[in-house]
Amino acid sequence: MQNLLGKIFGIGILPVMFVVCNINTYTNTGGFDAEVFAAQNQETPISLVKKDDDVVIYKNDIIVRSDELKKEFKKEVDKNKPGEKPASQKQEISALDTVNKDLKEGKKYEARNILSDLFINGSMPEKQKEIKDQLDKLNEEIIFSPIPFPDATMYTVQPGDVLVRIAKRFNTNYELIMKVNGKASNRLNIGEQLKILPGKTRILISKRNFTLLLLLNDKYVKQYRIATGKNNKTPVGTFEVKNKMKEPVWYSPDGGVFPYGSKENILGTRWIGFKDKPNIYGYGIHGTTQPETVGTAASNGCIRMLNSDVEELYDFVTPDTEIVIQE
Repeated sequence: MQNLLGKIFGIGILPVMFVVCNINTYTNTGGFDAEVFAAQNQETPISLVKKDDDVVIYKNDIIVRSDELKKEFKKEVDKNKPGEKPASQKQEISALDTVNKDLKEGKKYEARNILSDLFINGSMPEKQKEIKDQLDKLNEEIIFSPIPFPDATMYTVQPGDVLVRIAKRFNTNYELIMKVNGKASNRLNIGEQLKILPGKTRILISKRNFTLLLLLNDKYVKQYRIATGKNNKTPVGTFEVKNKMKEPVWYSPDGGVFPYGSKENILGTRWIGFKDKPNIYGYGIHGTTQPETVGTAASNGCIRMLNSDVEELYDFVTPDTEIVIQE
């Protein structure tokens, strides 16, 4: 209330200016029952004019119109009311309602796309884990199964086809085609239907959160836990893919060359190398023989992943995959 009077009089807060309403000042109907106000530390006002005059005159010649006081009082009341949700939050809640509706109607692809946008934008942090779990469940069918979906291409095997050439035609990897279609070998049968996931992959890495987010056509595929460089050695920026290797040899920065399988080789089962930049060279994403370090800052600057995770990621990465590392 002191702040209220300060606003009305524009003269700051003075001890004598604490105003109290008389009994039943504010009624249940939202109006004032009496229009006369008295200053706590003053004597009776010089003139208590009639209610219709709507004015009180004090000895200090301060005039307060009750209609003005009502407006300020209403502002204070409104300010203390539970605020309405911002428009953006309303939209997000509406989006979740749409997701629930789509899922009930069997529209898993549409629901996945909405959830993907919500997750990538991070606009509902309190529901981020819940959204991620739902995305992973939906992508078991949309991404990691032979079931057709709108952003997939269903290809019929022709005479003379081989997986490597099919993969190259669609800018993907033959390993991913095998994984999605549940194929144990690369043998093809004429007339066989293959689900193929064409498009551009992107990788978003958060050093702060120790996460790697894989996107296909800017939609969520999967999020993985990672390890980053100790002493903030992992660089930030946008990187391109230089090379990919299975069962990589480790060239230690301290000297020494350690083949895959040796106890000194810490690279795990896969290597995805970055193209060099000025003063930034030798970095990449790889597996690890030290899984307990995932989720910490422990490497010499590279991105470490569990071997099972980096093997899955490896199948999605193509030469034009963009890798963005952020703090």
